[in-house]
Amino acid sequence: MSRVSAALREQVRRRARNLCEYCRSDTNLTGHDFTIDHITPEASGGTSRFDNLCLCCFWCNNFKKSNTHFPDPLTKVSVRLFNPRLDVWTEHFRWSPTATRIVGRTAIGRATAIALRLNRPTLVRARRLWARHGLHPPR
Repeated sequence: MSRVSAALREQVRRRARNLCEYCRSDTNLTGHDFTIDHITPEASGGTSRFDNLCLCCFWCNNFKKSNTHFPDPLTKVSVRLFNPRLDVWTEHFRWSPTATRIVGRTAIGRATAIALRLNRPTLVRARRLWARHGLHPPR
């Protein structure tokens, strides 16, 4: 397992604007340090290059593990997970009217929302509180 340098971690964090690139939680609101995720896992040949790294909260990273594909709950067909370096978040996801839930717009979005549990109950409750104070959704 390779190490990601502090300088590269900082570059990834800045590019992500302190947001988990999957669930869009803000590290400043969660009180937790986020990790660096290998989009294509090292076990599958992914490297620690800038274009294969993203900022990720602990929970999204924990649920993603080394998965790169997951079944779309609608079609049951296995599709690749959302890739923050290739995909535009708003093309695959949207916020619910209350901005507390992430809704998949595409097979990739739906599969990623389920696989990474982007609407886990504690996060939905946190989003409700953040939205009430004008801190969510991220711009």
